[in-house]
Amino acid sequence: MKTLRLLSLICFVLSTTKLDAQNPFTGKPMYNVYTTRGGQALGSFTIELFPNIAPLHCKNFDSLVTAHFYDSTAFHRCIPGFVIQGGGFYSKNGPMNMWGQNDPSQTNVPAEFSVAQHKRGAINAARLANNINSATSQWCVMTANNFFLDGNYTVYGRVLKGMNWVDTIVNTPKLQPPPSTYSSMPLQKIEMFITAIGSNDSIPQKLQLVAPANHTVGIDSNINLQLKWNAVSDGIIYQVLVSRDSTFNSDTLQLSQSANAYFYCAQRKGNTRYFWRARVNNGGHYSPWSDTWDFHTKGETTGLNQQSSGHTAITVFPNPSNAYFKIENLTEGSRIELYSLKGELLLSQKVSSKEHLLNLSDKSKGVYLLRINLPEGTDKEFQLVKE
Repeated sequence: MKTLRLLSLICFVLSTTKLDAQNPFTGKPMYNVYTTRGGQALGSFTIELFPNIAPLHCKNFDSLVTAHFYDSTAFHRCIPGFVIQGGGFYSKNGPMNMWGQNDPSQTNVPAEFSVAQHKRGAINAARLANNINSATSQWCVMTANNFFLDGNYTVYGRVLKGMNWVDTIVNTPKLQPPPSTYSSMPLQKIEMFITAIGSNDSIPQKLQLVAPANHTVGIDSNINLQLKWNAVSDGIIYQVLVSRDSTFNSDTLQLSQSANAYFYCAQRKGNTRYFWRARVNNGGHYSPWSDTWDFHTKGETTGLNQQSSGHTAITVFPNPSNAYFKIENLTEGSRIELYSLKGELLLSQKVSSKEHLLNLSDKSKGVYLLRINLPEGTDKEFQLVKE
């Protein structure tokens, strides 16, 4: 009866208290998790949370720590090669077969799924399998990479140091035979006591882009192009921005998230220049955007859909090319002019036949503007890409 009265009192306090972080997070809040086994000191590990990725879960966890809710709750589920799980409402004083259950009075936290990965050491929110918004106080630490959980459970922190103690906990002797509720319950109760110890306010450095090399031309527009950068040690989620606008103020093609130091960019158009940049989220802050790089896709054949009546469309091929560009269906007496993208005239010559071989072997790699002045007074323009 005494135990039930205590549980009722705890339920009342939780149901009448707004669970919220005491102060705004300035970065990643850090906590010390001190553990005992059978009432004897075991060891401690340090964790940090990711309010820039899962703010609701971080606020909930912080409020529970502030209220000393976790103190003397148990790690009741310890599965080698998978997770340790604890923080259940009933594991403080309730019967063992209820340690893994939540109390209806507890605050439910909506799912905050992201591309953050369930790597070894990652912290996620335990929940009912059939309700993604049923997370309360229980949390798990991955003792191995469990990528099959990605996108289905909320990752909101990681272990900073002390994973050896997490391994000790997961490998602790189990009850024989175990209660029917769990087959992974420790033989001796492993309790946790959690204390806030500060904040990791580090801001990640600007990313260094790797590939494709800046100003690369002639990229196949029909493939998924891998955009790549150097990984950073504290990076959780990378953000990639691709646009046809060098200022990224308009014409955005993709704004994507990736847990890896690369992203596959599906191209939309040939013979088009694209700009891209990336930054990283370490869970507390974003890095500045990287330098902006660009690449240029190739076109199978560059020409006009129509010319004046009675004329076949002018074509230029191959384009891109490493030296020679063949121009067909010209009108005799046309003038060919080649310009840099800055508007500098590089070449001007009159042609006397319907075909012309334009030699750019003495020009550097890049994009050029070809202007063809027809005798009837019209101009046709093409972009040439020299590889």
